[in-house]
Amino acid sequence: MTKLKYIFLLLTFACVGFILINSSMDAEQSSGLSFALVEFINDLFNINITEGFIRKLAHFTEFAGLGYLLTSDFCFFGCDIKKCWYNIAFIGLLTACIDETIQMFPIGRNSAVTDIWIDFAGVCCAVAVTHILYKCINIKKWLH
Repeated sequence: MTKLKYIFLLLTFACVGFILINSSMDAEQSSGLSFALVEFINDLFNINITEGFIRKLAHFTEFAGLGYLLTSDFCFFGCDIKKCWYNIAFIGLLTACIDETIQMFPIGRNSAVTDIWIDFAGVCCAVAVTHILYKCINIKKWLH
């Protein structure tokens, strides 16, 4: 199990890197990715979602992934999620603030407080779901 906790830690850093790299893209690059995803989803499911919806969903999803990884990290390193949730939430919120700050600098991008709240909601939802999941599978038994 020792290797697994370090793999999760590495994945957490990779997730943060992914988030911050996406924030550093200029508006043209970012819109290109969003537009390609919108077209793919609209064609796949024969629906009509907007680029704005995809962008907000991406914020939530990226940070939900980060919330899952952070919760797993704390759990794997022996911290009770009930006692450490505020540490996880703080790291998630700090990452969201850094993410939005970075977005102020690339050409054509802007920063939005609402995106910080969406990011934070993703982290919090993932912490809650992961906590329930780990309780159901009795993760402590797996760690020892």
